Amino acid sequence: MVSSAPCTALPGRGKSSFTLQRCLLGIFLATLACLLFTLSDACVLPPPFQALELVGKPKPYYEVGEEVTYRCKKGYDQVLGFLTIATCEPNHTWVPISDDACMKRKCPYLGDPKFGKADYPNGTYQWGAQVHFSCSSGYYIIGKAIINCVLKGENPHWDGKVPQCEKILCAPPPKIKDGKYSFSDIEVFEYMEAVTYSCNKKPAGEELTLVGEKELYCAGNGVWSSSPPQCKVVKCPFPAVENGNQLSGLGKKFSYRDTVVFECIQGYYMNGSTTSVCNGESVWEPPLPKCLKAPPPNTKPPTISYSGLVTLFLYIFLKS
Repeated sequence: MVSSAPCTALPGRGKSSFTLQRCLLGIFLATLACLLFTLSDACVLPPPFQALELVGKPKPYYEVGEEVTYRCKKGYDQVLGFLTIATCEPNHTWVPISDDACMKRKCPYLGDPKFGKADYPNGTYQWGAQVHFSCSSGYYIIGKAIINCVLKGENPHWDGKVPQCEKILCAPPPKIKDGKYSFSDIEVFEYMEAVTYSCNKKPAGEELTLVGEKELYCAGNGVWSSSPPQCKVVKCPFPAVENGNQLSGLGKKFSYRDTVVFECIQGYYMNGSTTSVCNGESVWEPPLPKCLKAPPPNTKPPTISYSGLVTLFLYIFLKS
């Protein structure tokens, strides 16, 4: 225990600097002991929270039984039944409170748009959440597909408007030379509605072939499923392969998508594909194969080395 007696000079020495130092040291130790005694029975700073903030300025330490009050931060509302007051306990801890005492404020609920759907990925519309919009089949979205609930000042709000779902429509498909398409009297086509192209009739020998997709459908807003076909005279040359036999696709005339298959006669091997198709440019694709003469077989008798011959005799001798 530190003495509280007044500081006096030692007999016969007067007030020296040494005596003053001893005096100051005694005061310091007494103060330190008092402070340690106090802190041993006190709490340190109250704990911080995400949704709560301390009311007033914090102190270096708090005595047992002393209380501190919290309040909800901006953008939060207090939940009934939860404490917002913490008390310093004798074991130097605070009576626990939690972030559950305050709940994030919510943006206004947004329902499904007409012909569409609103989805909340986080299952909530509190600030920090998102809402994702999508449209039903046959409709496309106008506006933002994703909007966010953001905090502005005290209250949250959505950073965009609810989008609209408009019906997917297509203008009539392109016209083609020497051809036509079905339902040509319709001015507006809806989603997945289809047209079929065909070629005009021509004199014998000049027949037109439809090259490309025969059927097109409205696939998106103003977008058809593919480019329109063409009406063309397609005549592939007679497929002749020297030293080969035609197995299928026999005929005198060959038009679009006609297919031929070849094989080579004995003694020849094929260089290329066995199958070719007449394409829209009147060309065989892939090119017709070639039958090349096979190399002569190796008629030279096999050579047997001396060691091989010895091994053979040894094998015959042992077998006998």
